[in-house]
Amino acid sequence: MKVKVIKKFSVANLFAVCLTSTILIGCSQSGEQTKNDKSVKNSETSSIVPVSPNSQNATTLTIGSDITFAPFEYMENNQPKGFDIDIMNAILAENGIKPNYVDTRFSNLIPGLDGKKFDALISGLYITPERLQKVDMIPYFKTYEALLVRSESNFKPKTRDELCGKSVSTTKGAIYVLQLQKFSKESCESKGKPAINIKEFETSPQAIQALLSSAVDAQYDDIGVAKEAVKKLNNRIIISSTDKFISILGGIAVRKGDTENYNKIKDGLTKIKTSGKYDQLLKNYDFVAPTEEEESKVAISKS
Repeated sequence: MKVKVIKKFSVANLFAVCLTSTILIGCSQSGEQTKNDKSVKNSETSSIVPVSPNSQNATTLTIGSDITFAPFEYMENNQPKGFDIDIMNAILAENGIKPNYVDTRFSNLIPGLDGKKFDALISGLYITPERLQKVDMIPYFKTYEALLVRSESNFKPKTRDELCGKSVSTTKGAIYVLQLQKFSKESCESKGKPAINIKEFETSPQAIQALLSSAVDAQYDDIGVAKEAVKKLNNRIIISSTDKFISILGGIAVRKGDTENYNKIKDGLTKIKTSGKYDQLLKNYDFVAPTEEEESKVAISKS
């Protein structure tokens, strides 16, 4: 199967991305990179004064996040907002810790954590066996994927079997690429049908722009992100899929073996669950909590 990667846009397309991103969550963040709501930059930006990641008795934790992924995280008035931001703020506040958010493209998050640029990651990260080999993760939400299409399109796929021979946009570095490759092999190529043409983009809003400009037939993304995009774009795109594809947990990541930060975050999460803040945040953003059984399986994988 051939996986086609879009590495860059033309100047015109870059301008179009910013226009679409303004609709989504506003071109409000200062910076140079065109992403969902701002121009594309190659550097990283921090929402507060940067500090060196330091686990020892730290009162500030440096948190890596791709802040282009509404409703999980996005920029508003030069400040990070969203479900992940709210929940991490609440978790750290329980132990008197301040977050220092550093906006980083998704594919660079885990390498940045490994390189000690960050103390932890929160960015709608799915928990997978492959990731658990590299980092330790604390589950905090459960989700699944969806397909987005243009409202006026005649192509409205409900299941993976309808994607054969079609072009589908998704986010570079996310597990979505591997899932689509799996769907292509199992549902298409093994049956003599044409492969799914997977097009990777640096951010979810860039993938949405490709859909809006008819550069792809559909977009594959998280259901929460898909719902937010439909709302922000006033139904110019719709969710066509009825298949939930793969139900999966999302987690906060720390470096492998970093028990200090793992325990701080785990303790804070337990406290906001007890206080009711956690349930309220889930309700505010229309997210679902993992079951105790699902959480225990992740804990077993960690040990």
